[in-house]
Amino acid sequence: MRKLNAISRLKSGTEPPFIKFPSGSVPLPTRNNPKLFGYLWPTLFPYGVGMMENHDVRSNNAIGFREIDLKTHVAHLLQSGPNCRFQVHLSFIFVIGNLIQRRQTSFNAKLAVKRSWFPRVDALLDKISESTIKEYTEKLKKNPFAKPETEGERAASKLIQYVNYVAEHVPGSMSEIQNMREDMFSIVNCNGLPHIFLTLNPTDTNNPIAQVLAGRDIDLDKFFHELSPGSENLERSKIISQNPIAAAQFFHKSVTNLIEILLGTKRENKRGVFGEISVYYGVVE
Repeated sequence: MRKLNAISRLKSGTEPPFIKFPSGSVPLPTRNNPKLFGYLWPTLFPYGVGMMENHDVRSNNAIGFREIDLKTHVAHLLQSGPNCRFQVHLSFIFVIGNLIQRRQTSFNAKLAVKRSWFPRVDALLDKISESTIKEYTEKLKKNPFAKPETEGERAASKLIQYVNYVAEHVPGSMSEIQNMREDMFSIVNCNGLPHIFLTLNPTDTNNPIAQVLAGRDIDLDKFFHELSPGSENLERSKIISQNPIAAAQFFHKSVTNLIEILLGTKRENKRGVFGEISVYYGVVE
């Protein structure tokens, strides 16, 4: 019945046309494949141009173009356009964020070993060949609880216990957390314990400035004078939930302005409400 209803709406012309792409069994590469972005979001790239990492497009061969990496191109798309179509798209931000994080993890991941374990790890590496690693990996894919049988597999199983998988410059990774801890330990050693600890939580759903960043055309002066309490809570929450980029911009502006004014970091004398601040450190949850 649902199929018949869909066909009926399509034939009647009351509903906008739609396109359905069937799924396949062969995965598409996410690197060096700019057409993939057109396949994923035909409404964002309706003419098949403007996709990220499409270095073959040239409007004029006499004009030099420089290659733009994926992260820079996406940042431009998320901050351009009067209709904010990239900002309010339901899947674009999450899928692209996943792709960027996967690339960062793949290219910045390393194996870390404690210095006291170097002799043991070196001895185990000598017992393992590339073919052993491939065979043992395939065995674990079929049965995660499979026990090592050969000498090489037992060495590989033992080696896993001595090494840690760390990723540098990846947001949310253990390496980033460890680097922040080392930064704070260094600050404490050089400047002593902190005197003030603050938790900042700007309320984006209740602030009309966030609505302006989200694209609403409102008069802030009139807005504050005539608005009754709680009259737009649902509308504001809906707009912010549909535009996470505006929420991120509001958070950044709020925290930056608060630090500059409260701590006086942009003043010539570097004095704020707490006097002259020697150092401050902030972490975003």
